[in-house]
Amino acid sequence: MIYLISGSPRGGKSILSRKLSKKLNIPYLSTDNIRPIVMPYFRTGEQNKKFPFEKMFDLAAIDKYFLNYNSRQIVNADLVEARTIWPGVKRLISHLLDCKMDYIIEGVHLLPNLVKEFKSNRDVKIVFLTKLDEEKIFSGIFKNKKNSDWILDNIKDKSTIRLAAESLTAYGVYFLKETHKFNFECINTEDDFPRQLDKAVHFLTN
Repeated sequence: MIYLISGSPRGGKSILSRKLSKKLNIPYLSTDNIRPIVMPYFRTGEQNKKFPFEKMFDLAAIDKYFLNYNSRQIVNADLVEARTIWPGVKRLISHLLDCKMDYIIEGVHLLPNLVKEFKSNRDVKIVFLTKLDEEKIFSGIFKNKKNSDWILDNIKDKSTIRLAAESLTAYGVYFLKETHKFNFECINTEDDFPRQLDKAVHFLTN
């Protein structure tokens, strides 16, 4: 069985993948780690076009990233990269199916309009996790203070977190619309996070 887990950043994809991996004793892979494998196969000029985050994103300057780019630009950059790496991700999924391997693949790049071709495959299970309420997302970021958190750990100005919450909300709106369009299971994880993850595990394993 191949398990595809996608949705909004900070929606719980990685946590769900680890939880499912432990439960089923199977490996998981993030599309974030497929991205650098695919990039070298594009010329430098193409890389700038096909991988816009390379110029936009700098972990050492997260404030600048959210100040310079609005939520639509940030989401669109991910959509471009998702379409760019999809041929490789699709081939990987097909290879794992041919080899009858159990595997979990997670990542924001698994867009509903891309993975829809696997929707009718009985050996593929697909779920999306999302968050939609900007205020809940905003306050939820601060609750992650004791955990390793790329936003809290790298943002210098706390007011920038509001901009981060706006962009995360934009992802949520996109995924909600697209999952409804293609009739995918989409679970909102902003309330009672552990219970929503259990719901996702149940959906994937039953």
